[in-house]
Amino acid sequence: MIKVATRSDLARRWHDLMDLNAGRIADGEASIEDMGWELFRLMLDVASGRKKTWAEQHRLHNALVLFNPAPVT
Repeated sequence: MIKVATRSDLARRWHDLMDLNAGRIADGEASIEDMGWELFRLMLDVASGRKKTWAEQHRLHNALVLFNPAPVT
């Protein structure tokens, strides 16, 4: 499982949980195309075994995880 932070503050707050900070698009630090290629390369690295995701590094395995940092109302 590759975890993608949608906001940079989320990536900073949970730096030890996120694999990619897509919030850089909204911050103007990267284009959508740049982030797409970065995610694609990360997926290739993970699929080939060259890189481990955060969950794999910490031996956390779940069949399905729905991740919602906001309070449920």
